[in-house]
Amino acid sequence: MKQDLIELSEQFPGLTVTIKLEDLLSAGRTIAAELIDSVNEKREYVPVPQPDIDELVTKEEAAKKLGISPTTLWRWSKVGYLVPVKVGVQVRYRLGDLRELISRKGGNV
Repeated sequence: MKQDLIELSEQFPGLTVTIKLEDLLSAGRTIAAELIDSVNEKREYVPVPQPDIDELVTKEEAAKKLGISPTTLWRWSKVGYLVPVKVGVQVRYRLGDLRELISRKGGNV
């Protein structure tokens, strides 16, 4: 008759068991592998939608979204308040940066 360790511990709470270190390590590795397999079987891959933080907008679009003039946007970029991205000779702004700036001010894009 085969009993598992939980049943034995319930029936004989003071029971002392002697086990070779090699067997203990093997049992631990087996348990770990079974646990990992169990978790992986239950895990369902759901792709996380990537935010459009890297989407770039023109300076005109950025100024409109922020509700400021292009001159204010230019001043902000000069003082480092809102840093633009250079694409060749063109100036663009990260939509994620605009959203972050607006959310700090209590609004939304």
